[in-house]
Amino acid sequence: MTSLIVVSLKRPLAIFLVGLEGVGFCVCLFASPLAALKAVIATRSSKSIPLPFTLASFFNCFLWSVVGYVELHDFMVFVPNALGFVFSLAQLMVKAKFGDGAGRPVTGVSMLPV
Repeated sequence: MTSLIVVSLKRPLAIFLVGLEGVGFCVCLFASPLAALKAVIATRSSKSIPLPFTLASFFNCFLWSVVGYVELHDFMVFVPNALGFVFSLAQLMVKAKFGDGAGRPVTGVSMLPV
């Protein structure tokens, strides 16, 4: 899709659309650990949420949000990183609430996305 955008559209529009596509993928990456939220709540264990990735996302997104807003004044930098910061904060809160304990057995919960 990116190649078609670059080849078929004028440069300013192509740059904007490829940037928007990158923002979409970035937000999906930052939100991906939240896909395990249903299982975390059902088992009362947040073992499926990776702590190193969550911490790295938390600090990285915070710093890039500050740079995007204060220094660059760039919507394409600020917004996805602000969302990533919020998603990482939510993941850290879930980790703090449920921990990596044994939890309870899963009954009637599918681990696959619906």
